[in-house]
Amino acid sequence: MGRIVKVKVRPGGRVRFPGFCVHCSQPAVEVMALSRRSGRRTRSIDVPLCANCFRELRLESGEEERLRRLGRAASVGVSLVVAILAFLLLNALLSFLIALLAAPPLGLIAGLGTRHYSRRKRLEAARPEKKAILASARMVEFSWRAATFEFENEDFSDRFLELNQEKLMEA
Repeated sequence: MGRIVKVKVRPGGRVRFPGFCVHCSQPAVEVMALSRRSGRRTRSIDVPLCANCFRELRLESGEEERLRRLGRAASVGVSLVVAILAFLLLNALLSFLIALLAAPPLGLIAGLGTRHYSRRKRLEAARPEKKAILASARMVEFSWRAATFEFENEDFSDRFLELNQEKLMEA
C-alpha cells in the first residue's frame, strides 16, 4: 500500500505534480489520466509519465487485444439481441409505440453493461508491467473541494507533498 495524500482542489482547479514519472522517476514527457467516477460526476486528473512507461501503457498483450475485439462485438451483439427481444416482448404485451420507444434504451443498457464487463476482463489480462504502472497512482476519492490520491513511489509522493504544501488536508 502506498502513501495516501489528500489535497484541496475544486473541479477545474490545478494540482501541481513533479516533473518526473509517477512510476519510475525518469523525466516525464507524457501524462496518464487518473479518473474516478462517483454517481453522475467524473473527475479526471493527469499525472506525469516517462516515455517508456507511456509506451508500456499503450502496448496490449495478445489476450488484451483479443478481449478488446471480442468485447466490441459482444457489446453490439448483446445490444441488438436485447433490443429486438425487448421489442418483441413489449409489442406482444403493450402497444407498438411503447415497445418501439422502450426497446432501444434497454438494448443500450445491456450493451453498456457488456462493455464494462469486457473492459474489466481486459484489464485483468494486462501484462504485469502495465498493471504496475497503472497501480503506481490512483485517485482514491474526490469531492467538490478535495481529491485523495495514493502513490506507490515514495520519491514522487514526497515531491508532490512539497509542491502542494498549501493545499494539503488531513487524509
